[in-house]
Amino acid sequence: MTSMTETFHQALQNALAGRDTVSIRRTLIEMLERDPSKAEVSAANKAARRIAEDGDAVLISLLPDQAGADAYVPTARGAGRRASNYLTVDEKIIQDLPCRVELATERWDALIDEGMRLTQQRIESDPMLSAFLPGWKAEPRAEKRARRTAEAAAN
Repeated sequence: MTSMTETFHQALQNALAGRDTVSIRRTLIEMLERDPSKAEVSAANKAARRIAEDGDAVLISLLPDQAGADAYVPTARGAGRRASNYLTVDEKIIQDLPCRVELATERWDALIDEGMRLTQQRIESDPMLSAFLPGWKAEPRAEKRARRTAEAAAN
């Protein structure tokens, strides 16, 4: 007998085979044909993390208008302005919204770093963004990982 997490893992993998960006919650709703329970959402998020850890996709937190046509928009009041988790292999989304990446393997580092560099350029060239984000500095993922490892070793 397969576990809930394994079942959702397969459903998310199948959904990713047909689309570049997949809403975890929407995939669950389509599969179950009802609103999922908290335990089911938790199992699906665990499955999504495993897919991202395997490097098959990037786990990213997006607002519905950032995710495109496949976005899951909850019906609760104000929920359309809340982010949800998605799995994506869409390089444009990853590069345009690198700060939204929740989990990605080293395989995606170059793309995320390029997105961070472009974001840094946008901030520096826009006086309004510069005023809102003083001191924001893009840090390449490899350097950030090395810094965290050194800090952990020092403690």
